[in-house]
Parts: sequence; structure tokens; C-alpha cells
Amino acid sequence: MNKETLETLVEKESQKSSIMSKDIPDLDLYMDQIMTLFEIHLANHKKNEDDKLLTKTMINNYSKAKVITPVKGKKYTKEQIIQMLMIYQLKNNLSIQEIKDLLIPIYESNTDLSKLYDHFIEIKHSINQQLQKMIQQIIKDYQLDINQYHDLFLLIASLSTLSYSLNNIAESIIEEK
Repeated sequence: MNKETLETLVEKESQKSSIMSKDIPDLDLYMDQIMTLFEIHLANHKKNEDDKLLTKTMINNYSKAKVITPVKGKKYTKEQIIQMLMIYQLKNNLSIQEIKDLLIPIYESNTDLSKLYDHFIEIKHSINQQLQKMIQQIIKDYQLDINQYHDLFLLIASLSTLSYSLNNIAESIIEEK
């Protein structure tokens, strides 16, 4: 792997699209419409073309676990869709129970979820923009030549460890709150 390829991969990650609250219609949507919304706006999040970003089973499981506020009828409100988006952002690193422990106090506080979610997306984009600088700094500080497989291993292992550490910190904060 060369430096340009690595930079392209990091740039691709930082350019992944997000659904902002303004992208969600103000009218209630059926489950199939929500899945289409995710597919349209978050298609570049898929590792493989056949991957599903959101399924009926996922939505039903989140509802049963009470991580999404109860649905009335078969349509979901904008607020419930934002709840799904927040879950989507958290589900790769946190368990359903941890997500529930994190979100229920927010739901109970009558927080404006649109503003909270949009603010999170702003922070996420800022962090993603800083990733490339951080990776370049690791390569520089440790004099890694990513064209050499053992140095590439060191970079990958370091990034994996960072991910693990950040995930542990997030879980610990949830436990302590």
C-alpha cells in the first residue's frame, strides 16, 4: 500500500454521507420508506453492495427493546426516524442495552432530537476530517514506511487498538453515568 492509497481510503471514509434532520420528511413514514431513505442517503456506508443498512427485523428489534419510542400504527414519526439514525451510528460499537441506557434519558428529557442529532453529525464530520492528519502524524512519528508490510501492520494494529480503546472509553462512560 502506498501513501496516496491510504490517503484516498481515509478521505473516502471522511466523505461518507449522512442524513441530516432536514433530509427527513416532516410527515410520518412507513418502514419501507425509512429503509429507502437509509439506502438512498447512506449507500456509501456499505462495505458490500448487498449489505443492508437497515432491515425490518432491526427496526422491530429496536422497537421491542424500547430503544425506539413506541410506534402508533404502522408509520414512524420524524423523531423516531432520528432515533433510528442515532442507533445506526452507535450499533457498530455498542450493545442494544448500552444504546438504550444512553438514549432513554435523552428521550425522557424532551430534548430536541433534530438539533442534537445534527450537532452530532457536525462533530462526526469534524473528527473524520482530523483522521487523515492523525494517521499522517503516526506515520511520521514512528517513521513507518507503509510500503513495507511490517510497517503497514504496525499502522493497522495501532488504528485497531485506538478503535478498541475509544470503544472501551465510551462503554465505561455509559456505565458511569
